[in-house]
Amino acid sequence: MAIIKAVFILWISLVCSLFPLAADGSAAQEKVAAHRPLEHIDREPIVFAMSNLGCGMCNRAMELCYKEAFSRLGYTFAYNLYPLKRSLPESNAGRIDGECARGWMTPALQKEYPNLIQVKEPIWESHLCVYSTSADIRVDGWQDLKKYENIVIGFSKGGGYLDRMVRQYRSKSQAFYGAMNYTQGLRMLVSKRIEMFLGFSDAIDSILKEKEFRHKDIYNAGSLGTLPFYPYLNKKYAHLAEPLASVLEQMKNEHLIDKYVLRAQKEVFGPARKITISTGLRPPQTPSRNFEPSFSNKVEDIVTRAFALENYQVSFIFRSRLSAFNMAKDGLVDGTILWKKTQSRNDDFYFSTPLIAADIVFFHLKSNKFDWQQLDDLGRYRAGIVEGMRYEDLFDAAIFSDRLLSQTAENEEANFRKLISGEIDYMPVILESGYDTIKEIFPKKTAALFTHHPKPLIRQNFYLILSKQIKENQKIIADFNHGHHSLRQSAP
Repeated sequence: MAIIKAVFILWISLVCSLFPLAADGSAAQEKVAAHRPLEHIDREPIVFAMSNLGCGMCNRAMELCYKEAFSRLGYTFAYNLYPLKRSLPESNAGRIDGECARGWMTPALQKEYPNLIQVKEPIWESHLCVYSTSADIRVDGWQDLKKYENIVIGFSKGGGYLDRMVRQYRSKSQAFYGAMNYTQGLRMLVSKRIEMFLGFSDAIDSILKEKEFRHKDIYNAGSLGTLPFYPYLNKKYAHLAEPLASVLEQMKNEHLIDKYVLRAQKEVFGPARKITISTGLRPPQTPSRNFEPSFSNKVEDIVTRAFALENYQVSFIFRSRLSAFNMAKDGLVDGTILWKKTQSRNDDFYFSTPLIAADIVFFHLKSNKFDWQQLDDLGRYRAGIVEGMRYEDLFDAAIFSDRLLSQTAENEEANFRKLISGEIDYMPVILESGYDTIKEIFPKKTAALFTHHPKPLIRQNFYLILSKQIKENQKIIADFNHGHHSLRQSAP
């Protein structure tokens, strides 16, 4: 019996001695598992507070991002909308599980809300900008706010960072108004109750695309800085802080967050309306090593970006000048670039605001002693013009009446070759476009043979024109003009 008892005690001791090893092994496994995506398990959703700033697109993008992130950790995700100020005590008390996006919390705020754990990887960054309806207001940093005396500045109340910075940089003569959300703040801006509104560009630029604000001439007056936004977890989920940071970093490397933002834009604003533009310009070339974009690159970039601000997607068709014009006139494409404004074209087209101003000059060979100061001086030379192109009224009239000798070609390239062959003596061309064409079609030795006369024929505004054959184009040109205005105002 004594032997049996001794064996039993030894067995119990052995089993008990394994528990610490098992516990250590389990802890090690949990630590490893915490740093990699987990298999999906059935749990109650983690519920975050999302700020009700009025940006449906931002809310949807954040929802998509967090659903993906938490699914990789084995959780489902949901959110509730809260005012900025209310969500902090709710998250701190554990009535909700965390915050979708908060800036860095000061030590004072951390002391006030000790139960909130910051996830070290930001969900994204955004520019804090000043918006105004006054073209006279421009800022570059917080210090510039003090330049504007006796005005009312609005911002969304409840955000600790904005509250703190506004108090720090305010001028004694300025008044501040805390709006409930961005939509209310922008309405106050339109009604002239405030002169500036401070907010994050991702959200406000999205709201400005909505019908209510689309044509209200609210523009970005400059940036106050860039702020990263972090998730915050209630301490009961502190064990998820590192895994969530790792997953967010992984999603950024996979460009998933950008993709979800684009998806949210399509869901909220609908798919981009496709626009087809014909042009007589040469197809844009890859920028040169000194990163100088060609004239064609510049113009098409302006058109593409202005349309994109209004949720349009542009494709270009490259034809001869005359063909590009006729395709648009007949409604085979939506419109065409670049054209000067004439009375006769008003019958067939809607005109944009001016896209670009450029000098039309006379190109010639350096070996040709070409000179002119007035129109009559051109009588002894042969001009090369592009079919369908209008240059300057008096020059055009002299060409069409045969007062000036001329030959017609399909495009500028053909006329440059005629200069080389001696068939013509000079050709009117947009200055930048001319040199771009020369560099693209001729070797350096041949390109060096060309020059231009310093006296311009005219400095001309050029336009996007949309066909009146397409009934939606009256609205589309208004949308483009609004996008173009926003693009110009945001330029440095």
